[in-house]
Amino acid sequence: MKDKYNIVCIPADNEGNKLFLKDLREDKNRIYVKYKSTYNDIPFIETGIYPADSGKNYVITGDDGTIIWRFSVEWIKKLKSE
Repeated sequence: MKDKYNIVCIPADNEGNKLFLKDLREDKNRIYVKYKSTYNDIPFIETGIYPADSGKNYVITGDDGTIIWRFSVEWIKKLKSE
């Protein structure tokens, strides 16, 4: 059986940079994804994502709680449905 590989590519700016999300998982009412961007050369990193803006978006935060990425819940819906 061939494994299905799911990934979404989110436009990050008007200069062609992207945010990639994959490997969505839910554990004890928390959602986790692996992410990387074209801004730097790091491998995918797993992190928790959090709802924001009255549930319209999700955010990825730094260790100090600063929002690093904000993206629509529609991207997570696409990742779940693939």
